[in-house]
Amino acid sequence: MKNNQENLIRRFSLVALMTACMIAPSAALAHADHGKPMYGGVVAEAGSFQGELVVKAMTLTLHITIHGEPVVMDGGSAKAVVLNGNNRTELTFTPVSSNSLSATVTSALPKGSKAVVTVKLPNGRSGALRFTLP
Repeated sequence: MKNNQENLIRRFSLVALMTACMIAPSAALAHADHGKPMYGGVVAEAGSFQGELVVKAMTLTLHITIHGEPVVMDGGSAKAVVLNGNNRTELTFTPVSSNSLSATVTSALPKGSKAVVTVKLPNGRSGALRFTLP
């Protein structure tokens, strides 16, 4: 009887181990592109969501995603403080598409400037994204 219980425990442990081995790679694959730019910008994380900041000429565009899935930003908002040496620029982003917001600057922002973007999602969650401008 004791031998049967030991065999049963060993088999159960083996099945549990095999199941864990099969699940682990799929979880890793789900996050394979996590943190990689999807729009040609720089990516930052704020807890449960990510932001990608794209700088083109005088426009900054912010794309918001959760695990790579676009977040509809209707009702959401974002503000930024950009620092370069002693210079400080404050920006307010406005919606431009479903998961994108944009802000326009009056003069070009130097490469290497630091930006802290405070985002409020439509569901009320908020967070700060920290970027170094390309």
